[in-house]
Amino acid sequence: MEAETDLLRRMLADLPPVQDALAIAPQVYAPIYDHLRRRSRRPNLLVPASGEGLGGDPGTTPRPDTLVWGIPEALPYPSGRMDLLVLVHPLEFSRSPYQILAEAERVLASNGRLIVLVFNPLSLFGVARSFHRWPHPNSPWAGRFYPGFMVRRMLESTGLVHERSRYLFYRPPVDREAVLRATRVLEQLPKRQRLPLGGVACIQARKEEAGLTLLGPAFREELNQVRPGGLPAYTLERMHGPRRYR
Repeated sequence: MEAETDLLRRMLADLPPVQDALAIAPQVYAPIYDHLRRRSRRPNLLVPASGEGLGGDPGTTPRPDTLVWGIPEALPYPSGRMDLLVLVHPLEFSRSPYQILAEAERVLASNGRLIVLVFNPLSLFGVARSFHRWPHPNSPWAGRFYPGFMVRRMLESTGLVHERSRYLFYRPPVDREAVLRATRVLEQLPKRQRLPLGGVACIQARKEEAGLTLLGPAFREELNQVRPGGLPAYTLERMHGPRRYR
């Protein structure tokens, strides 16, 4: 959680401030909401109400004023409302991950950004997950892991444009401090955030919509010169060059 929060802080710092932002995350990820609040005027937090995944105890952390208990597959927000949307591991614990991305695309405004965090199976996390045959429902091993390239295809299928991918936490998922200190060198690899072997994949995408082409005064004046039949006042010589008769 500390590594994910630090990466999101740096990625949000690269983006311009926005008006409306939404984070879909368990309530235990309160620091992520704090960074989102610094980068937007109206931050929102939606905690999955399904009771599965990384939900935890709802009363363990303070509740912000804009907290909403809802379903990521049916977001209670109007279309085109959010300028920034952060998904913190809702895809792994959902039966309809494509529906979550479709809802994210719906509520995003034009040129809005989407940041997705998923557990990467092509890592030591994926190796450890294979040894947990009966995982606890609230543990990461109970979810379905997605590699970064698969999430990128899922985003492109909803019409979103991929911008960048980052990976983090290359150390083994153990709770022994001695092992974590011994493997700290893995977190110092050059360009490690682009090496697709981290325990968590972070993908950023943008909602790209066709814009308007602004016409200058000369074009508008020329378009206003129409013939009675409704055709532009172009001569054959201007369209195809001078005609040659044989």
